[in-house]
Amino acid sequence: MADFDSLSYTPAYPGPNADVLEAQARVCTGPHQTRPLGVKPSDFPQPEPILETLLKSATGELPASEAASAAQMGAFFAAMTLRAYFPKQTQWSPAEKAAFQKYRSALTEQLSPEILYLMEPKRGYVPANPTEAVVVNALEKILRAKHLSYTETREMCKAILSDAVSPALKGAALIGQRMNRETYQEVKGYLDAFYGPEAVQPIDVPTLTHFGQPYDGATRYFRPTLFVAAVRAALGEASLLHSVDTMPPKNGVTEETLLKALGANTRLSLAQTASLITEESVGFGYISQREYSRAAYDLRELRVHIMKRPPWAATEKAQQFFSARESNYMVLGYYHIGYEKPLLQLAWERGIDAAVAIKGEEGTSHYALRLGKPSTVDRMAVNYSQGFRRVDDTREDFAMDIDPKAHGFNYVHSPRPEVVSAEAFAELGVAALSGEKGPIYDRILLNTAMVDYLLGICPEPAEALARTRAVMDSGRALARLEAYVAVSNQLSAD
Repeated sequence: MADFDSLSYTPAYPGPNADVLEAQARVCTGPHQTRPLGVKPSDFPQPEPILETLLKSATGELPASEAASAAQMGAFFAAMTLRAYFPKQTQWSPAEKAAFQKYRSALTEQLSPEILYLMEPKRGYVPANPTEAVVVNALEKILRAKHLSYTETREMCKAILSDAVSPALKGAALIGQRMNRETYQEVKGYLDAFYGPEAVQPIDVPTLTHFGQPYDGATRYFRPTLFVAAVRAALGEASLLHSVDTMPPKNGVTEETLLKALGANTRLSLAQTASLITEESVGFGYISQREYSRAAYDLRELRVHIMKRPPWAATEKAQQFFSARESNYMVLGYYHIGYEKPLLQLAWERGIDAAVAIKGEEGTSHYALRLGKPSTVDRMAVNYSQGFRRVDDTREDFAMDIDPKAHGFNYVHSPRPEVVSAEAFAELGVAALSGEKGPIYDRILLNTAMVDYLLGICPEPAEALARTRAVMDSGRALARLEAYVAVSNQLSAD
């Protein structure tokens, strides 16, 4: 791995500039999704004003609140350079060519060396330190639409997680990888850079299920994972949840904000999390990215400035922290079609015994209470589920829609809560585990039962639903949640 040195950059970012963000939203996308700037005179933003803004940002003519950050500039110029390798329809428009011809001389005089390199890679760039050299070496490939090996990706990601690389180069590398569409080896490299397979620790429980959800949270639908974990604990199935308190771009409700609203301690180490999972009265745990990878957590602001989610926004869902004695399971949510296959492959290669990837609400593994249109060969519906079970070390794959109506849930639409907040969700979840019937109760019931059915823990959906309903109605699931809050605070006191 790279030798991280003492030279560091200040992590504070000016801006971001809203107009440049809008330009990034258009050009920092894939080979077929990019929308060139200035195709029509009425289009916004136009390329000339964007380059003028970048120039004024570089010369310090704009106040910090309005300036484009170095991370923004790195992402923008990397995208513009990379588009030379895109199909003709997503390459530079005549207006973009004219704008660069007009401003190139001024930009060449005013841009910092690393940003100038991103605009014109043929000029080259001398890295400021050995760690930055790792990223520059990777950019030599990325900016030419080439892919990295597993080792190159893992080393580059570790370098980006350090403070020894300029924000411009970080933004360029991450956007370039997204635009190039990561290969499986690159996806795997990002996953292992955060928490490698060699760090997975044994835990003294017979089975354990890792739940991977988008870290940026829920802004539309109730997020049931925490309550599902409490129900499963009452059923004797241990779960591990992982997320953050808040994450752009959505900054929605996460498991951590729910736990905090319930009064739990959310600043626990991996060892303390393991003790909650093995504690007989609790049976599930939560770990924050702030605890298992502080460097990754500290790059939250960078996500805002590069406009797009970094490549690890998908792979972090597949993190594994512990390994149970007998069986290990994984449940993964996703939104963009195509990510489910590498996520499941990652789980398979880690030795997971069964895994399911669900195209759930808001990109989670959460089942909607109404299927809508069934999936087709060309379109995956919300509730589409695919995964594998390991049988005698042979992979048996499955794929299906989960139709709530087939299991007795008759909803005209999948309801949304009136108030979206951690406090409101916590109150709704506790009421459901107290026996209050309604859509929140049904959402927890459906999600718990279908996950245990697909993982092979319950042979039939009806059995899974019956046993889930029993522990919810008896109050045993609520007791597990209350025990988590109490025991987690005792750990804090210790």
